[in-house]
Amino acid sequence: MKLKKVVIVGTIAVVITINPSLSGYLTSIAFAAHASKASSLSTATLSPQSELNNVLGVSSDKEVYDALLEGQSLADIAEAHGQNADSVIGLQIKEMQEQLQQRLEQGSLTQEAYEQQLREIPELIAGSVHSQYNILT
Repeated sequence: MKLKKVVIVGTIAVVITINPSLSGYLTSIAFAAHASKASSLSTATLSPQSELNNVLGVSSDKEVYDALLEGQSLADIAEAHGQNADSVIGLQIKEMQEQLQQRLEQGSLTQEAYEQQLREIPELIAGSVHSQYNILT
């Protein structure tokens, strides 16, 4: 059960960091896990170069998307482009912490839940960045 939680949270973290417009598609791919769904990805929905792309050393969201579909981890992608996986982890931790802070301020998260999730973020993100997912197999 804990492995399932790590995979789910890791996938969510990756999706959130990549791009909101791509996230819905990746999430549906992750749950559908069916190769025929990949053909509906339009390059028009991909965003311009993002902060994650800079940290990974890639030029587009599609490049990240394709590498993830091929079974590479974010760490693999970063290292293949001469970047440090720790920078990816740091970026994702920062973004997740910001989102948790917003949820706390909006009242959708209790202080206790906020503190618990804040403690869990580094381990979950580090695991996620180094995990390889075979989404389409």
